[in-house]
Amino acid sequence: MIMKTRIRLLSLLFTVLFFSACNGAMQPISPTETPGGDEAADNVGATTPQLTFAPQPCDLALPEAEDWLALVCETFASEESVFPAESQDNEYANYSGAVMDGEYRLDYTAKNFAGFQRTALTWFDIATAQDFALSVTGLMTTDFREISWGIAFRGSPEKDNFFLFSVYNDGTYAFEIFENGGWIPLISRRPFSGILPDQPNTLTVIAEGQNFRFLVNGEAVNFFNGGLLEGMDIMLMVSVKEGASVVYTFDDLVVQI
Repeated sequence: MIMKTRIRLLSLLFTVLFFSACNGAMQPISPTETPGGDEAADNVGATTPQLTFAPQPCDLALPEAEDWLALVCETFASEESVFPAESQDNEYANYSGAVMDGEYRLDYTAKNFAGFQRTALTWFDIATAQDFALSVTGLMTTDFREISWGIAFRGSPEKDNFFLFSVYNDGTYAFEIFENGGWIPLISRRPFSGILPDQPNTLTVIAEGQNFRFLVNGEAVNFFNGGLLEGMDIMLMVSVKEGASVVYTFDDLVVQI
């Protein structure tokens, strides 16, 4: 599988497809393995350059106290945004993303590549930090329920381990770790009445040392103590069941350190 890398302002955009088993536990394709287990093409641009950031003023609502420095403050008022314009059409998914009307819009369709049993997942790098506070608002416009988006963090440069906090289109959320080639639920998928159906929802993740806090629309939903991953990558992730289509819109992305 070829991994395409593109640099625009504060972030790198990486697109890689993962897949899930019937029970919903996602199983990824390794960089050297295809769904059928055959050898894949060498990755293109697999070396991630070191990015540096300068603190900046931010007029958006901050996820943490003001003494945390604003690393990213993105209103998507300009086409030159954290997420660059990008399109893909391959055997797993067809999608296009671009800034439109002050939001980042992602039109995404997962194709039928495994008998409607799996899930296509795509990530977009946001920043590099270990301890951080992040908030972002997202909307899923779709008739399908097995659609989600979330924040991955403490990721390794190779994306072979990370944590993921997600919300689903059925009003549930979950917190998982991908490590040693598999997914482990750390907070099992469960409902939360504060997730607004068919409306924008704001996710907040605050990571300090081994302690993580998760909020939806400003309301604490859960926490986790004991996170041991030491990676630095922070990513936006979207996940779409085979055969499903969705329009994501994202706005007001803030990262503090």
